[in-house]
Parts: sequence; structure tokens; C-alpha cells
Amino acid sequence: MGNLGYYIREGFSGLRRGGSGSAGAVLTVVLSILVLGVVLLVVRNLQVLVEEARAEVEVEAYVAGDPTPTELSYIETTITGLPGVEAVRYVSKAEALEELRGMLGEDQYLLSEIEENPLPASFRLTMTPDYRTDERLAQTADQLELVPGVTRVSYGREWVESLSEIVRIAGLGGLVIGGVLALASVLVVGNAVALSVYMRRDEITILKVVGATHGFIRRPFVVEGFLVGILGGAIGVLLVYVLYATVGRLVGASVFLPWEWWLGLVGLGALVGVIGSFFAAAGHVHRAK
Repeated sequence: MGNLGYYIREGFSGLRRGGSGSAGAVLTVVLSILVLGVVLLVVRNLQVLVEEARAEVEVEAYVAGDPTPTELSYIETTITGLPGVEAVRYVSKAEALEELRGMLGEDQYLLSEIEENPLPASFRLTMTPDYRTDERLAQTADQLELVPGVTRVSYGREWVESLSEIVRIAGLGGLVIGGVLALASVLVVGNAVALSVYMRRDEITILKVVGATHGFIRRPFVVEGFLVGILGGAIGVLLVYVLYATVGRLVGASVFLPWEWWLGLVGLGALVGVIGSFFAAAGHVHRAK
């Protein structure tokens, strides 16, 4: 316990003595976490957008011609029995035409030349939340197409899949950006710790003379790197929140990162600091005379 207190005191002391080197390392971690946090914020809001879009998706099964009440009852019963169907609503040809008139608004006069209603009747399906994924929506559409009397199925497949693909690409881009920035931060923190080792080379020599192990000498520098990382991570997350609260809401961002994510970002900053300082201290402490 006494050694732990020594390591922490020396870590803070090294952080103060590091001056511009430590400040530069903290700033690098801040920028890395800030950029990665913004990317994650974009990804998270895209995920919410996709979830909301899926919640509003209705699978529509179009019916051929003018089916009899018996045929409609059979189709509705069959559709209602499919897995994942939460509710079914029948839309007649007349109702479909009225909806189209409402959508056209002032331009509904364009329909005045139509003598016969060309729109088909349909059944609109609301799916349970677990059946709103791309795969299960496609599976439901395939099952509907096998129902006698159903001629076509629509659910905005291309639109939903496009949104999901955007989220996937943004997530992969975030991982790549995060990896590059984390590597850069490791190198900068390592350089700052190496400078700290150099500044304390006389003290390290004395510690070696009195029998201190490399591990004992190295640990305060690792603590210093940890402090650099966690400080940079915390400031970076704070700046991400400031951007969300100001600019983000203006451009439509509706949610901030879950607490697990921002804790993970702070933890990533700390991990970057520990890794960079560990390897830098291990090499330079060993070579210090």
C-alpha cells in the first residue's frame, strides 16, 4: 500500500514536471477521444434513426382484382397467423384512393380524369419489434408472396437496407479512425514519458545503485501515462457532450452516447496512456545509466 502511494505521488509529480510535453500528450488524447466520440455520436444517432424508421415500417400485401369477402377473410386469417405479425389492417381500393388524394393535396385534381380506380386493395401489417430487422422483414415478404390472392409485397426494403448499410459503414469508419488515433496517442504519450525518464535520469541512476528493480522505477511513469490518458479521455468526452448540447441538437442529434460508451471512451484514453507509458518506460529505464 505504501508503494502504491509512492507511485501515485510520483505519477502526479512527473505530470507536473513534464510541462509542455505532458500538456501535448493530454491534448493528443483529448483530440483522439473527441474525434472518436463525435464519430460514435453520429453512429448512435443513425442507429436511433434506423430503429425509428423500422418501428414505422408497415409491410403491405397487395390483393389482386376485387376479391370476395370469403377470399379476403381467408387471406387475412392466413396473414394474421404468420410469425411476428402484430396487427393487420385491410385497406380497400376506395380507401387507397382517398389516401392518395390526401397525399396529393392541392394537386388531387390530377385524379379527376381517372374513370376507374386503378389502385389495388391491400393488407397492411404491423410487425412485432423483433421482426423489424432486415432479415425478418424479407422473410415475412417471401411468406406473404406465397399466400394465394397476394400479388405483390412492399415494405420499403431498399430504404431500410440503405439506412442499415450507412450505419454499418459509419461504424467501421469509426473503428478505423479510432485505431489510427489511438496509435498516434500511444506514440505521443510514449514520447512524453520518455522525456520524463530523461529528465529524471540522475534519480533513476541513484535508485538503481540502491537496488531498486526496473519494475519499481517504471511504475510511477506508467501511473503518469495513466493520468495523462484518463485526464485526456475525460476532457474529450466533456467536449463531445458540449458539441452535442450546442451544435448536435441544431443538426438533429436526438440522443447522447449511452453511459457505457462514454465510460468506455474515458477507459480507452486511460488504456492508451498506460500502453504508451509502459513501453516507453520499459525501454528508457533499462537504458538509463
